[in-house]
Amino acid sequence: MKLSYILPAPAADRAMDEFDGDLACMKDAGYDAVELQIEDPSIFDEDRVRRSLQRASYTMCAFQTGATYYSRGNCLCTADAIVRRRTIELLKSFVALASRWNAVIVFGSLQGRLKDEPDRQTGAARIRDAIREVGEYAVEKQAMIAFEPVNHLEIGFHNTIAEVAALVRTLDLSSVRMMIDTFHMNIEEQDMLTPLSTLQDILAHVHLSETNRDVLGQGHWPTAAFFEALARIGYQGYCSVGVYHTRRSRHDCIKQCMAKLRQRGQSRT
Repeated sequence: MKLSYILPAPAADRAMDEFDGDLACMKDAGYDAVELQIEDPSIFDEDRVRRSLQRASYTMCAFQTGATYYSRGNCLCTADAIVRRRTIELLKSFVALASRWNAVIVFGSLQGRLKDEPDRQTGAARIRDAIREVGEYAVEKQAMIAFEPVNHLEIGFHNTIAEVAALVRTLDLSSVRMMIDTFHMNIEEQDMLTPLSTLQDILAHVHLSETNRDVLGQGHWPTAAFFEALARIGYQGYCSVGVYHTRRSRHDCIKQCMAKLRQRGQSRT
């Protein structure tokens, strides 16, 4: 397994300086790659980010896609055909981006909420049809979409591992696989570890996030047992650490999370 850390995409000169500093901190700590949260590939400065990664001898492992649900109302479940088409085209632009970087596309939040479509069956069908279209485009581009089960407090559809796994297998596209996030698992899954044994053939990406979204070790996620379960199914992809609710500085978070992983014997496994 390889370890990465999730950062926001830099959007200005000052942000680029901070980004370079974050990469240096991650390199010193021992992470293998970076995952970026970006809003729209059309406003992402690929050249500058690529230069930063080359200077740091770093790899981009994944791009997150969900930010515009909150900023622009993009989603796939809505009855508004214009919004659905806009969201599909946005996801296709992510596919093209990911193809250029040989990175995974993290998908989940752009499904939408029940307020966007109160009928679960109708909304789920729209999501399925949209992901099939984007997935077929991703096959052409040789890109990978990692479909994430997101908890019911944030998203209205496909909240559990079982639901996403069933959809991925129904679509039967080489470009659509699934990912898991330990924070969402803690909310939705009755058993935190057993479901992993069913995912050996479709698991493409993993997010490590504490139960309280702070640094690893500040909640009650069974980190060591989780890594053991991943090892049993032969998972060799990236595990991206995400910290979203903390009073620590980003560099402290980067270092503290790696210290916890080393304590559990999981650095560079």
